[in-house]
Amino acid sequence: MTVRCLLRVAVAALVVAAATMPRAEETAGKPHKPSYHDFRRDMFALSKVRSAAIVMLGDSITEAAPWDELTGCRSIVNRGIGGDTTAGVLARLDDVVKLQPRALFLMIGVNDVGLGVPRERTVENFRRILERLDAASVRTFVTYVLPVAKNYAKWRNNESITTLNAAIAGLIAGRPNITGLDLGPLVRDGDGFLREDLSFDGLHPSAKGYAVWRDAIAGEVTAFCAP
Repeated sequence: MTVRCLLRVAVAALVVAAATMPRAEETAGKPHKPSYHDFRRDMFALSKVRSAAIVMLGDSITEAAPWDELTGCRSIVNRGIGGDTTAGVLARLDDVVKLQPRALFLMIGVNDVGLGVPRERTVENFRRILERLDAASVRTFVTYVLPVAKNYAKWRNNESITTLNAAIAGLIAGRPNITGLDLGPLVRDGDGFLREDLSFDGLHPSAKGYAVWRDAIAGEVTAFCAP
């Protein structure tokens, strides 16, 4: 095919694309399609639960677990949202604080790393989250971001996770109401990756992985769930 023919094909394709593209007047006034984040927040707003002894807060890694059933604590609520970031948690933190939890377990940050959010921004968001929880006198347990497994094909940057966790530890230091929880020694293999038997996709824990997490926080859950 000659260069002239190629140009004709390209122009024809652009014409078709322009013809099928919705015009501004066609999209004006149409309702915004809510994101999954919006959907989850809307569902939380429907909840008749006005207070909770414990809140589990984070992204899909938190969302996936039925924490009340895993722990036996019926006064525990799950406020995980798949795909959430530190910015997302910060934006919805007031709704969480309104529940007046005696304790809160937070794990957030892996999506910041995966999306390439500048570390400085992530750390600043995290600082503001901890300050807000501290000001509300919420006993907070920050679970450091889990590593990914060797078989996680999309991304294998545990070095960034380690660096972020070090920054989080620095933010926690000097805050007696906030404690860091490091599951790393319980879930890492010899090379520092998440053990493949503790994950079903290289990123999210398997049932066995959630059992490790549950057992690691069992004492705190028991203490704060009690009436």
